[in-house]
Amino acid sequence: MRGSLRRAAGTVLGAARAGLGSGVLGPVGPRTLARMLRAVVRFGPSPATLVAVAAARTPDRLAVVDETGQLSYARLQEQCEAVSAALYAASGRRAPESVGVLCRNHRGFVQALVVALQLGSEVVLVNTELPEAQLGHILRRHRPETLIADAEYLPALASAGYEGRLVVADLERADGAQTLAGLAAAEGLRPPRVRRPSRITMLTSGTTGLAKGVPKSVSPLGVIGLAVSGLNVLRLRAGDVMLVAPPLFHGFGMLAAVASFAVGGTLVCAKKFDGAWALEAIERHRVSVFFGVPVMFQRLLAAAGPAPRRTGLRLALTGAAPMPPHVVREFAGVFGDIMVNGYGSTEVGIVSLAAPRDLAEAPGTVGRPVLGVGVRVLGEDRAQLAPGQTGEVFVKGGLATSAYTEDPVKSPAAKEVVAGYISTGDMGHFDADGRLYVDGRADDMIVSGGENIFPGEVEEALCAHAALADVVVRGVPDQEYGQVLRAYVVVAPQSEPPTAEELKAHVKGRLERYKVPKEFVFLPEIPRNPSGKVVLPRS
Repeated sequence: MRGSLRRAAGTVLGAARAGLGSGVLGPVGPRTLARMLRAVVRFGPSPATLVAVAAARTPDRLAVVDETGQLSYARLQEQCEAVSAALYAASGRRAPESVGVLCRNHRGFVQALVVALQLGSEVVLVNTELPEAQLGHILRRHRPETLIADAEYLPALASAGYEGRLVVADLERADGAQTLAGLAAAEGLRPPRVRRPSRITMLTSGTTGLAKGVPKSVSPLGVIGLAVSGLNVLRLRAGDVMLVAPPLFHGFGMLAAVASFAVGGTLVCAKKFDGAWALEAIERHRVSVFFGVPVMFQRLLAAAGPAPRRTGLRLALTGAAPMPPHVVREFAGVFGDIMVNGYGSTEVGIVSLAAPRDLAEAPGTVGRPVLGVGVRVLGEDRAQLAPGQTGEVFVKGGLATSAYTEDPVKSPAAKEVVAGYISTGDMGHFDADGRLYVDGRADDMIVSGGENIFPGEVEEALCAHAALADVVVRGVPDQEYGQVLRAYVVVAPQSEPPTAEELKAHVKGRLERYKVPKEFVFLPEIPRNPSGKVVLPRS
């Protein structure tokens, strides 16, 4: 008990120091302070509180910039309170049990999220890339009482037979449905008091089957710990302008949005990512922080060209998928040594961060555990392994959860828990300096001729070839060895395609003989989902 209190006190004190250092907790007048405290009391530990506090402290600062224009914190808070009041009244003066959000990256997503949290409803973040069959199953499983969606999904929702309250996020008016704009214009309604803690349910990527729901209760200490790590490692500052490229429904995109609200920053976003657009937005809006998955960094580099660029970028954070070391080096050559690599998942939240110095010394690392998160690498007997030994990565604390939403068709198995540490499903190791490396998924391990091979190290070796832009390695059945390696490769622009024999020799010079791929498949690009994860079929 005393140990828990000491850790909690240390986390809170660390938050205070980090907040003062970043300018987030600078001096304010008594009236502003009173408004900020009222927001904290009213909404509790929630991203809605961060928006309300920013609206009280810096009302005229821009909260969101998207393709339709700009929205200040004061206006965002005003509109969200009007919508939450209208939905509360329309539901018979009670908050909906759950609110689904099916939106691309624009102000409507932010409004939908904040409204649901203001109501104290469970927020179900729905993947915008789901096929119709999966969308119907997800809606039947989670049964959102209210669904806030972009207009482009209305036909799919009709096909899925959604029967709850539908609100269109990105139109002023819509036939047969309410809109956020229409609800925001309602007058004379009082917003409700939050009477229960918020819960956000995200969906796993679903690259190997139906996406699973991962409910997250908002833990005050978990949120504070992430905030401290963000301010200390990322050096976020009050008023930062952040270009958030990953989908906001994804854990990485959500983390980026919350980080922006936490420092009273400006969130710059667009419905669809394009490297040329991102480069132009960085320069036009004086973006100081860029969030993107590795493939987005590659597209930004393709738009920027190889010459060094002078921009206002101070930080570039990546995550959600492995970052090829060669992209780390190329990005540093163009934009400077500003990249931070984050590691986490929908189930466990953010686990570790690799600062620019870590990446300069060890480009393949995912860094060190964030404050409040414990990480262990365990062997098959679940004993803790020494640095340099590869095992399964388990985490404790932060926003980790071991359970999934119950499914009426088939309830997915819970994550394995060992002494309070939850399995990530990833294989990895620590180095002697305490930096974590992810070697691949536990279920991606390839057994070839009795040897265990993790695709990540083979992919890293191939990515070091100057003629290759992207690589994925898979295991395929083989009568003699059980499995052999097949590499899917993308040739870099303006490069002469290498032969399979050249690539085999390249890998043989870096890795053991049994890790050399037997087959090479040349593709124009590697197919990935919106969060950057590969969606090639598994053999």
